[in-house]
Amino acid sequence: MKPIWTGKAAQLAGKYSENGPVATACCMTCRTCVTTNLLSLATAAAGAVGYGLVRATRRVLSAKPS
Repeated sequence: MKPIWTGKAAQLAGKYSENGPVATACCMTCRTCVTTNLLSLATAAAGAVGYGLVRATRRVLSAKPS
């Protein structure tokens, strides 16, 4: 039987199939990392907005009438 692929194509296909399971593990890790980073960013943004609202409220309440 004659092999269908010869040369570099067969080498690349073999090399990719060896690393296939590693790519899946890496994607799961990246998804976890991205999710954590997005949740941290959302928490920081909510804290910044809350802090800004508290400062604005204090300014309005402590303003002296002229």
